[in-house]
Amino acid sequence: MPTYSLEDAKINERAKTLVVVTTCSRPRLAKMHLEAVVRYLREIENTDFVLAIDGLSAAGNKETLEVARSAGVNCVISEHPEGVGISKNRVMGLLGGYDYYFFLDDDVEVRSSRLFSEHIELCQETGIHHFCLHNPNRLVQEKASTHLASGQKIRHAMYGGAAVNFFTRKALERVGGWHMAFANLRRGGHTEHSYRIHRSGLSPAPFNLADRLADTCIWQNPSSVISPNSAKAVAGGIFELERDLITEQIEWYPFCAGSPGWLVTP
Repeated sequence: MPTYSLEDAKINERAKTLVVVTTCSRPRLAKMHLEAVVRYLREIENTDFVLAIDGLSAAGNKETLEVARSAGVNCVISEHPEGVGISKNRVMGLLGGYDYYFFLDDDVEVRSSRLFSEHIELCQETGIHHFCLHNPNRLVQEKASTHLASGQKIRHAMYGGAAVNFFTRKALERVGGWHMAFANLRRGGHTEHSYRIHRSGLSPAPFNLADRLADTCIWQNPSSVISPNSAKAVAGGIFELERDLITEQIEWYPFCAGSPGWLVTP
């Protein structure tokens, strides 16, 4: 099982922000949304983009790779699928060293470059190193809100989604990657990972959502590619496995994957 390290990554030092769309077995969504993401990112300096395709052996992913090549998009791919969290580990192993990271699910339709620029500005203003963005109704166990002079409201909750996730390099270096326990489920893991960042003191809650940025994208919320019927769900809508890992209070976990990743350029 390969283990990745940010310190071993070799990238262009001038690049400061990396935007990643993770996908598996949904080439239709790649066709729908790639062009808009790339177009809006042209408005932001020092930003790179990569499509993370989780397993060429999974149905539809070879078609997605062809879509990406036609669009002139770089890809991080693997032979076998292991879920979105492990797909993110592969990206970090190959493309570590950026200052800011955005991970988007493939069903997110980007509507404005503000999605990226304003999250970075909020990070710099508040010192919060990890934000989420999704339908605000998906926040569970809200604890408080932060109200900024600009009128921006940041809602803090114990549970939420990962349709759009923002991280600083410091946050990812501090807590590491997504747990391999979810590779067989091919789902889950983002909640336990967000709890690590919260416990490290880099965010006021595991899930921090900026209300005013809800209009910068649309979530399609399609059916999941994988439905692990044997995995039990508990409070907060997470798996029993994830709750148990949160209870362990893991501080750091390596960026690892069972199926190695590689970078493909057009």
